[in-house]
Amino acid sequence: MFRTLSRVMLVALMATGILVTSACVPLEPQREYVQRDDLQVDPEIRQALTVSELLQSRVDLPGGGSLLKIQFSVKGYQNVDMEWKATWFDAEGMVVPGVGEGYNTARVMQNQTRFFTASAPNERAVSFQLHLREDR
Repeated sequence: MFRTLSRVMLVALMATGILVTSACVPLEPQREYVQRDDLQVDPEIRQALTVSELLQSRVDLPGGGSLLKIQFSVKGYQNVDMEWKATWFDAEGMVVPGVGEGYNTARVMQNQTRFFTASAPNERAVSFQLHLREDR
């Protein structure tokens, strides 16, 4: 009886050891593409303006390849100082770093429509997110 009990204990101890060891094996993280809106407008500025157009296209480069380019227009319902920036993403959804990643300032007057353009920092960018906020 003690032999059977000790074998059961040994098997249970081995199973526990295997489970603990397998829990310590590092797993490769799963990459999930998170759907995001192309346009993010801060609530404070929504009453003052609207984005009336948001277009994207690819611009051919002289040496081959192409860059993602966005164009957007903003219509003002009152005078507003605003800031805007584009964040660029690669095919895996990772941010593509670039020069001048800060916000650009602009003033939109009442009943005025202003047009803006931005080009991706390099060819890896396949998508974007446009951010608009009040000038700080």
